[in-house]
Amino acid sequence: MICLYMANHINVIGESYKKFGLKHTSKSTACLPHTIRFFKKHILTPKENSEISNASFSGGTLIHLIVQDSLTKGMKIAEVIKSEKIQNKINEYEPLDEKDKKKFEFIVKSAQETALNHLNNIAELGGQEWKDEIEQVLWTPPVKTYWLMYIDLVSKDLLGDLKNKFGNATLTKTKGWTYTNVKCPDRPFYSDVQQVSLYQKATGLKPFLSYASNCDRKLFTQENCEDLSQENLDKALKELMIYEIAWEKKLELADGDLDTLAWLCCPDFSDIKKKSFWWTGVAKEQIDRLLKHYE
Repeated sequence: MICLYMANHINVIGESYKKFGLKHTSKSTACLPHTIRFFKKHILTPKENSEISNASFSGGTLIHLIVQDSLTKGMKIAEVIKSEKIQNKINEYEPLDEKDKKKFEFIVKSAQETALNHLNNIAELGGQEWKDEIEQVLWTPPVKTYWLMYIDLVSKDLLGDLKNKFGNATLTKTKGWTYTNVKCPDRPFYSDVQQVSLYQKATGLKPFLSYASNCDRKLFTQENCEDLSQENLDKALKELMIYEIAWEKKLELADGDLDTLAWLCCPDFSDIKKKSFWWTGVAKEQIDRLLKHYE
C-alpha cells in the first residue's frame, strides 16, 4: 500500500540508491523511460546532461525567466527581454541544425506575446506577491529517497508551474521558413498534474497551471479544473510514486552493478538510429559509451 505521509522518524536514503551514488529523485526523472533514465543519470556526466538541449527546451527556459523576472522584480516584459541576462541566454544558444535554429528564432521573436499570455493568466489569480524557483524536498514512503523540486512560482496561498506551447518551424517552397501557431490544451497534460501534485503535497498550497503560446493561453486552477481537485492530485501523486518504485526495483536487482542495470534498461536501437526525441543532439561518443555496456 502506498501512503501519502511522512513517517514520524528519521528518513534515510535506501541502499539501492546509495550503491549507485544517487541522492534524490524528481518528477521529471521519475517519468523518464528507463533506458533514458539510465543513459542520463548513469552514462552522462551532470555537465553533459545539462548541455543536451534543443529549441523547445532552451526556449522554454527563456520564457520562464522572462515571466519570473517580470513578476518578482516588477519589470515590464520588454525591459526583461532587453536585459543582459536574457540577451546572454539568447546569444548562448547553439542550434542542432537549421530547422532548430529557425524554431529558436521564432520562439525569441514571439517571446513577448508568449510571456504576456502567461502574465494575463496569472493576473486572473488576483494580486499576489510572487517568489520564483523555490526549492522544496519531500519524502513519500515507501519511496526510499526524497523528491527534490524547484517550483516556478509561489505566493502566500498559491503555487504554479508555467507550461509553454511552441509551434514548429517548416521550410516551404514559396514562403521560406514558417512557424505554426498552436492552441493550448483544453485540460492539463497528466504529467503536469503529477508535477503539481508533488508540489502541493510538499507545500500545502493551492496549485495552478499556466499554459501559453504566442497566440493562446489557458489557466487551470482547482476552481475550474477537476484534474486539480485534491482527490485527483492524491491519485496522481500515488501514480508518480509507482513510477519511482518501479525504478527502485531495478536498482535493487542490479545491486550497485552498472552492467546489470544496463541489461535491465535495454535501449531501443531504432530510436537511436532515427535520432528520435530523446536522442536528438546526443553525441556519437556518448551513445558509444552507452552501448559498450551491451558488448
